[in-house]
Amino acid sequence: MFQNRFRKPLLLSLALGGFMSACSPSNSPDGSGQKVIRIPMGDDPKGADPAQINDQVSAELTGQIFEGLLQFSYLGPAGEVEAALAESLPILKDKDTTLIFRIRKDVKFQDDPAFPDGKGRSINAHDFVYSFKRVADPKLISPNWWMFDGMFVGLNEWRKALEVAPAEERQAIWDREIAGLRAPDTHTLELKLTRSYPQLFQILAMTHASVVAREVVNKYGPEIVSHPVGTGAYRLKDWRRGSKIILEKNPSYREVLYPAIGTNEERIKGLLEDSGKKLPFIDEVHFDIFKEEQPRWLSFLASNLDITGIPKDNFVDTIDASGDLKKDLIQKGFRLEKTLSLTSWWLEFNLKDAFLGKHKKVRQALAHAFDRARALDLLYNNRGRLAGGPITPTLEGGEGVPQDAYKFDLELARRLMSEAGFPGGKGVPELTFDLRGAGTTNRQLAELVQENFAKVGVKLTIVGNSFSEALSKQKESRFQVMLGGWAADYPDPENYLQLFYGPNGAPGPNSASLKNAEYDKLYEKIRTMRPSPERLKAIVRMHQILAEEVPVIFFFHSMSYTVYRSWLRNYKPHEFLYGTAKYWDLDLETKKKALN
Repeated sequence: MFQNRFRKPLLLSLALGGFMSACSPSNSPDGSGQKVIRIPMGDDPKGADPAQINDQVSAELTGQIFEGLLQFSYLGPAGEVEAALAESLPILKDKDTTLIFRIRKDVKFQDDPAFPDGKGRSINAHDFVYSFKRVADPKLISPNWWMFDGMFVGLNEWRKALEVAPAEERQAIWDREIAGLRAPDTHTLELKLTRSYPQLFQILAMTHASVVAREVVNKYGPEIVSHPVGTGAYRLKDWRRGSKIILEKNPSYREVLYPAIGTNEERIKGLLEDSGKKLPFIDEVHFDIFKEEQPRWLSFLASNLDITGIPKDNFVDTIDASGDLKKDLIQKGFRLEKTLSLTSWWLEFNLKDAFLGKHKKVRQALAHAFDRARALDLLYNNRGRLAGGPITPTLEGGEGVPQDAYKFDLELARRLMSEAGFPGGKGVPELTFDLRGAGTTNRQLAELVQENFAKVGVKLTIVGNSFSEALSKQKESRFQVMLGGWAADYPDPENYLQLFYGPNGAPGPNSASLKNAEYDKLYEKIRTMRPSPERLKAIVRMHQILAEEVPVIFFFHSMSYTVYRSWLRNYKPHEFLYGTAKYWDLDLETKKKALN
């Protein structure tokens, strides 16, 4: 769900103001009375191809269009997984190393010219084999290969054969059967694992594991990033780069009902009142691109938005001293959801850089020169907790990690610079800080870092980028310092720790490109373990290695404050945004009364 999730895994946009949605007062642009919801984005999505996206913005869009074998449950405890395109959870055999899925027979790809007569065909088990192979194909350079690397019997060998094959032999190799990815018949998928992997169910629920059609890939080629064709509740209607993306209800969507099971808290909040009703409720989903926080906030105050995060400059006018929504806003029908999220932020170094990769003590010095507490207060209204590592406090290994690994200490920072051979910063080349898209908070953070680094004699030049440009630089290791972070793809510490695993180096999710043999060995150990004292001990040691190596300066774990209007129904904060729009609804009568 932010760096390379989205996640990414997922790369996050810098819109810490949060993700928002809106509907026009007439509920549709043409006044037809259709239910139209708008979801502003902090920047342009990189694309909408499950195999090629790795950022949160793109995953939020792609997840409304595509589906996989499994999905994260909308209601109930965070991280629970249920069947989506599979009829049920898989049958497990051979000590959980063989998974057998039965594929639903009532699912079709969305209509598209890629299919005969423009009509989407039924999905089958072979489509999943194709989709997983596509992620593994070295020619595509998918940032999501980490999901399957070393997982399925024969897949890595197949990938290596493709890497060295002459062009004329590629197709024959591509079509070879892989022992770990088989479709014995059109509606049976058999996955054979190299070893038991407890996180696999959650990985299969990620947007990156969604099913795609070979016909669509063949028709659009590289342009498939702008021509998404999935099986989801919504399909692409219009895409205006830099402005708006419009999704419309998929007329061939199968019968999917609103969930009937949730927590007691969800029942009290009314989130189970639509149980058993056919999805989706909204006719059109509009993603409006807002690169600045203030225009989004003003639209919300003008009742043109259903939901929004709170810009830092408006926080004190919105939230009272107790941390709750101010009474006058409650009286106007505003509602607040406040949660500690599974999102972590940091300043990232490129260890492939000729200077930064060579000088560990310089990285340590800069870590102690960055005043994290001041930045969290000034720029983010203290909406979060300072981080000592990547894992959020609600997960195994997230609590008990020393938070002072990067304590603000200019005297220590200057001493480390001298020990590195650069007293007062003398001899250090001017470094660059690449912005991750537009936005005042983005630039203000860069300016604060620039000010902090200058106190130990290190000059920092700020470079502007669009969000997609920043992602490309990160993927191609064309940066020195950049804001980084991660919104969990699934709620397990392994999902964070894979970000620093050597074989996952750029263009993979380890975009800092750390290589540490001890860390890698520990990661390979914990990735197949279930929660236990032994696993926790290994995770603690991995944190110690990260604190020593400083591939990143851990900043903070996010606390999300989301404000929404009373006419938005079935809304709940959800860590995994894949396909959540289909559960939302608009109470048109409530909205009409509120606006009158």
